[in-house]
Amino acid sequence: MVAAHGRTARSNLAVLSLFIAAAAGLLTAGIATRLGSNYQQRRLLTATTNNNDADEPPIDIEEASLISMQFTTNPYVGRDKFEMIQSGEAKLVSLRLSPDSLAEDTRAPRSNGYTGVYGTFCVFDDQLNKKDPAVYPTVDHMVETSNHCIENRYTLPLNEVVEAVTSHDSNSIRTGGIKKLPLSGMLFHQGFSGAGLIANALTTFDDTLVVSEHSAIRGALNACDYIHNRFNSNDCSPSKHQKLVEDVISLLSRSSDPNIEHLFLKLDAASSVYIPLLRTVFPDAQWTFDYRKAEHVLAKSTEPKRNSCVLTKRQPSSVMASQALEHNVDLEELSTHEVCALHLSTLVDVATKEHESTGTGMLISYEDDLLQEDALIETIFPYLGLQEEIDANPNEVRARVEEVLSTRTNLRGIHALDVDSQWSAGSEEHVHVSEEVRAASQLFMQSMS
Repeated sequence: MVAAHGRTARSNLAVLSLFIAAAAGLLTAGIATRLGSNYQQRRLLTATTNNNDADEPPIDIEEASLISMQFTTNPYVGRDKFEMIQSGEAKLVSLRLSPDSLAEDTRAPRSNGYTGVYGTFCVFDDQLNKKDPAVYPTVDHMVETSNHCIENRYTLPLNEVVEAVTSHDSNSIRTGGIKKLPLSGMLFHQGFSGAGLIANALTTFDDTLVVSEHSAIRGALNACDYIHNRFNSNDCSPSKHQKLVEDVISLLSRSSDPNIEHLFLKLDAASSVYIPLLRTVFPDAQWTFDYRKAEHVLAKSTEPKRNSCVLTKRQPSSVMASQALEHNVDLEELSTHEVCALHLSTLVDVATKEHESTGTGMLISYEDDLLQEDALIETIFPYLGLQEEIDANPNEVRARVEEVLSTRTNLRGIHALDVDSQWSAGSEEHVHVSEEVRAASQLFMQSMS
């Protein structure tokens, strides 16, 4: 029986080996077919380009790799990258900083010219949010639709790009219809407090461009904090920092659409600590700050996959670090809920102080203001400078805004069957508040109660 069992096992093993070999052969043949086609094309190219050197050996061109076969052909090969940016085809996506990007220049202490800041550029449609703001709630979601952005981004010195664009735009003959939009409004918020509703509704106006949570703006605003946290350096010139913020937003304010007249920025929640900086650069722009009940915003901010606020434990802004000192706490020793509570409280404190000290800005309560009927059309939009557009066609504006408000603000491009895209104020009423949330909010968020 043992011998028979052994023969049976060896027989099964032989069959399995033959099966694996056959499968491998099929796979190899499939790959060989695809590579063979590319090889034949390269042989033909070699023959046509070297027909005057018949006695020379053929050029040894490396076989196409499986990785390279996964990428699409770059349709912009050979194009001048700076000209693509000047024309508005290629747009700024993100920034890259080094330790001395904004360092003080001891030889020219009054110089505000930064060096060592690089911008990443690619071609994408930055008005997809006007077609479907819930599916494309941020710039990153629009960038993700572009093969060029995924595979063929350009990284260039930002100061050289700004110089080239400025030279191009100053010559009205060569601008090709490019214009620079005024910054009409900035939307700040705690997160999960209704700023997405306002931003999405703003996209319904024909003459608005809404830039939501742009990575380059975030990178410019937190540049000094990033250099401090990442490189342990405090060498960051305020004038160079301010110039960087101005240049980034200036690049994003360019538009070739003749209908666009207003630029609105919806910042990410963490950027609210930089309200004073942005107001210094753009003092005439209106601004709003959305907030909500302390326990509710903390509960939502600490949900799994939403708790980006926990990153502030290791990467705090200078303002939050100062808040920690005032509370006499060590960020490293705080729990997730406590760190996020301190972070959210810091955002409210910055917005409130700026509002009270300058008499500017509109503080918008999610529960008491935003959810009230017609708050957007009767209060918020007029404050942001859109009264003329509303008066021109009030019924159409109201209908378009109501359609946007009936949809959840962030579907993130997912149309799954289990995702309810419909939204109403009532559907947001119940927020589970845990004991951890309640304790952390009482510790750091009393001013918001």
